[in-house]
Amino acid sequence: MTTAEDLLLIVTDPVSGKPQLDSMKADPVVGGAHLLDLVASGRLDLDGEGRKARVVVSDHAPLSDPVLEGAMARIRNRGRQSPQNAVTKLGKQGRKTVYAALVTKGLMKTRPKKLMGLFPLTRHEVVDTARRDDLVNRIRASLMHDQPADSETGPLIGLLAAADLTKLLVEKPDRKRAKARAKVIAEGDWASEGVRTAIQAAQAAVTAGVMVATVAGTAGSN
Repeated sequence: MTTAEDLLLIVTDPVSGKPQLDSMKADPVVGGAHLLDLVASGRLDLDGEGRKARVVVSDHAPLSDPVLEGAMARIRNRGRQSPQNAVTKLGKQGRKTVYAALVTKGLMKTRPKKLMGLFPLTRHEVVDTARRDDLVNRIRASLMHDQPADSETGPLIGLLAAADLTKLLVEKPDRKRAKARAKVIAEGDWASEGVRTAIQAAQAAVTAGVMVATVAGTAGSN
């Protein structure tokens, strides 16, 4: 399972099949997930820190996962670039592509519906509820009960925090605490230095991308 696949499992309502990550914000969030997986796989690296950090290709070898390979293909032959630019390219049509992969793997299935009885749309039913429940429970344990994060939950917590989505997993009175705890987890020692740097860069890039998407959406509705 890729980080993006686990992320969409988490943010898809298991009852309605509705994504709780809207389409405008999805691309930067999925792009951030791909960035973390590609750094962990040794294909990408982060050179520098903070605003000076740049994404560089460290290994041009193809990947066995078709979604990650498709994302990697968009930046494989590009030079140094900012994390925000890399995340934008990596996440292109991200939600659609990752949902298709989850359906292919049998972890989800499509559920055609009509909006107001007229306009066709697609919902995704979570078939692998056991994995979703396990991820959600482990993330909640880290956010609310100080359980250590690991190589699966750590990146997910970082991305959920960057997109302001930890609120989906905790009750309203606990949201402030969960948000603060997520920041601590992202900077924790559960990951290698390279992955930790990548998470911090991805968080900044995702936050910036979500802000741009939000502003664009607000402007478009006026």
